[in-house]
Amino acid sequence: MSSPFIEAMEVLHTEAQKGDLTLRRIVDLLGEEAHIILILLFSLPYMLPVSIPGLSTPAGLLISLLAIMLFLKRPTWIPKRYENIAIGARTVSKISTLAERMWIKISGVVKERWLTLHDNSFFRSLNLIVFVLNAILLALPLPIPFTNTLPGIAIVLCALGHLEHDGVFIFLSYIWTIVVCAFFSALAMGAVRFF
Repeated sequence: MSSPFIEAMEVLHTEAQKGDLTLRRIVDLLGEEAHIILILLFSLPYMLPVSIPGLSTPAGLLISLLAIMLFLKRPTWIPKRYENIAIGARTVSKISTLAERMWIKISGVVKERWLTLHDNSFFRSLNLIVFVLNAILLALPLPIPFTNTLPGIAIVLCALGHLEHDGVFIFLSYIWTIVVCAFFSALAMGAVRFF
């Protein structure tokens, strides 16, 4: 089953064989789907149940920025100071390979449906909240297991739903965001009681 997502991953994997890629080059390769695919790429490393506080903060901020540009339907913009940041060929290959494996597992499930959750202006606003809220939580430098993974899952679900126009995945991201909020609320209450 062909999809914009898997096609983009194949392009990145092929280009990575030639050497490191700058952030600007990656954006150019991804074309019109750059916003949502970059959100996926920045989220996928946090699907593992480990905390990456040093990297999660800039990733969370970038995801928030990309989500806002997606909502406003603006071209993908990267600050000039970051355009020439080189991302290692091995890193790009690993992430694209992980993404392709993930797609193989879910390709029979993801499909175009429940389009209202993708197209309707109210739900577009709600989707922006899902992206930004989870990205902010992802950005928190907390050395605690699952504090990256849980918001990362919500972002990936919503991003896949957007990329494939699958309202079911978007709806699942709403449910999972409630779980994420409950988890972080429990952490906050535990911290208050401890101190």
